[in-house]
Amino acid sequence: MSIRELGRRIDVSASHVSQVERGLAAFSVRALYNVVSALGISMDSLFEAAATTEGEPIVPLEGVVATAQNTSLDEAGIVLRGNARPTIRLKFGPRWERLTPRAEDGAEFIEVVYDSAPGTQPPEDFIRHGGREYGVIVSGTLNAQVGFSQTQMHVGDSIAFDSRIPHRFWNSSTEPVRAVWLVLDERGDSGARGAAASSTERHSSF
Repeated sequence: MSIRELGRRIDVSASHVSQVERGLAAFSVRALYNVVSALGISMDSLFEAAATTEGEPIVPLEGVVATAQNTSLDEAGIVLRGNARPTIRLKFGPRWERLTPRAEDGAEFIEVVYDSAPGTQPPEDFIRHGGREYGVIVSGTLNAQVGFSQTQMHVGDSIAFDSRIPHRFWNSSTEPVRAVWLVLDERGDSGARGAAASSTERHSSF
């Protein structure tokens, strides 16, 4: 796909796509989700591969820990150290840090850092995409809007909603906000619902 065609599909200029490709600019959250949709890829695949402190890529070997002794959970790709998180820096401040050593099928497990921006207004763009989101505030105060309703979320507050509903988040406080998110794509969402339905059928007496 040409840069011009991708720009047309995600509603940004071809020159901006080119700048992002060369590391000179960053997409907004909305544009990034549009890119994922246009290219038919997972959001997780946009992160760089996780690496050790020595810069060596982490190669997941989950099966090894079940069959071999003295295999570290780091080497097996089960534990990811905080200083090795793959990261995406988005336009206008948010930073996404993936919390898994590799891309997960049907889900994104990430921590998002929203830089402090006292008095800032809500972003112009609403985000909407397939799937379902779950989040919890780890530090700071985050403004949240889902549909027509707004609220402020504080440390320990959590949220769960259908990602197809237009939504946006922003930090207008003097302190950074850290929030942990689990985003299930449409396959993961339907799979989870299917499992729940099957469970309900099996335990209909509950």
